[in-house]
Amino acid sequence: MNTLPLVIYGNGQMARMLHEFVRHDFNVAAFTVDASVIGEPTLDGKPVLAFETLEQSHPPGSCQMLMAVGHVQMNRLRAARFLEAKARGYAFTNYIHASVVRHPSVQWGENNVVLDHVAIHPFSKVGNSNFICSNASIGHGCTIDDDCLINSGVSIAGETHIQSGCFIGVNATIGDNLTVGDHCYIGANTLIAKSTQAAQTYISAPGERFPMASDDFLKFTQRTPPAAQ
Repeated sequence: MNTLPLVIYGNGQMARMLHEFVRHDFNVAAFTVDASVIGEPTLDGKPVLAFETLEQSHPPGSCQMLMAVGHVQMNRLRAARFLEAKARGYAFTNYIHASVVRHPSVQWGENNVVLDHVAIHPFSKVGNSNFICSNASIGHGCTIDDDCLINSGVSIAGETHIQSGCFIGVNATIGDNLTVGDHCYIGANTLIAKSTQAAQTYISAPGERFPMASDDFLKFTQRTPPAAQ
């Protein structure tokens, strides 16, 4: 276990989820958020402290930090609080789940969260303050800049560059040798086959209801074996 106490920025469901992951590897001391958004004084048995006065109980050098903030303000809030904490002297760690293969050629920044069964292939680069959810796949030679949120099941093909502040939704696919511009929103199940400009939005059409009951549809699409009739 990493013995230096860990303070998690966040007090929402993402913070609770991250705590459940990291508590086996880190000594989680507290959560911290802006004083204006503190609700309950504790979360999962840990104190929730005002970020503005964190030095009073956990000064720089006595702890390390991780950010558990979603894509609020297109990831700008996570970026801003990371930079503020760094300016105040706080150190950040990475959390990379034990199921992730750690290729020596992959370069890492800090304040990255990588959940279970993520694949990050050789010669890729991951900057700072990225949150990469379960079962994402990042191909060889990719660059993920800073402050991105990459959701579960995302597939990013080789040699692609994801610039800072992007949100990539569940099961989206990004082609190879592309650039996704800063602060793009890529919706769930969306295929990106061409490079994008900054701050663009891409979404796919949702599934449509087929006008047939499910039992009837099953009979229509599958021939029932005689023995099962």
